[in-house]
Amino acid sequence: MTDIKGLINRLTITKDISPAIITAITEKARFNRYEALETILSPGNYPTSIYYIQSGIIRGAFEGEKDRMTAWFQKEGELVIPPNLFNNSAGEEYVISVTKVEVLTIPFAHLMHIAEKYSEAASLMIMLSLEVSIAGRYRESLLRLGSAKARYNLMKIKEPYLTLQVPHYLIASYLNITKETFSRIHKGLPY
Repeated sequence: MTDIKGLINRLTITKDISPAIITAITEKARFNRYEALETILSPGNYPTSIYYIQSGIIRGAFEGEKDRMTAWFQKEGELVIPPNLFNNSAGEEYVISVTKVEVLTIPFAHLMHIAEKYSEAASLMIMLSLEVSIAGRYRESLLRLGSAKARYNLMKIKEPYLTLQVPHYLIASYLNITKETFSRIHKGLPY
């Protein structure tokens, strides 16, 4: 089921938008469903859309030495804006569904066309690009914390849903700690 209202509510968190912009944006929104652990976007491909998550959780990941390293998570009600979308270059990360996911996909070319037509939409695009930058800074600040316990505690405050809905090995990857260390911290044991 398509949740256009949820998408519009999410966009208006970033910037109030007029009914004309709402109509223009939703005109090309398409519904997609992905199974758990399905790859939505791979490195080397050009991202072409933004995604509004109607249900489920999506993660971004990079190839590590042994496994894919989780860079971010987005949940129901949030937007996934691939980092290379705004500079029109090939993506460097995987975008993968963690759980079964339902999304509304909005083509970036369509958004750019709207931004050319309406200055209000252009400001929305700028603000969305800033949100991507701010999200990246949060991840950097998380990894700068000196101890695994401090990273875990900040994650529990900022993203409490993770420990309830995401496999712990993915959270360990996100926090840049081993699965064993994550397990001990999560259980309240010394590590």
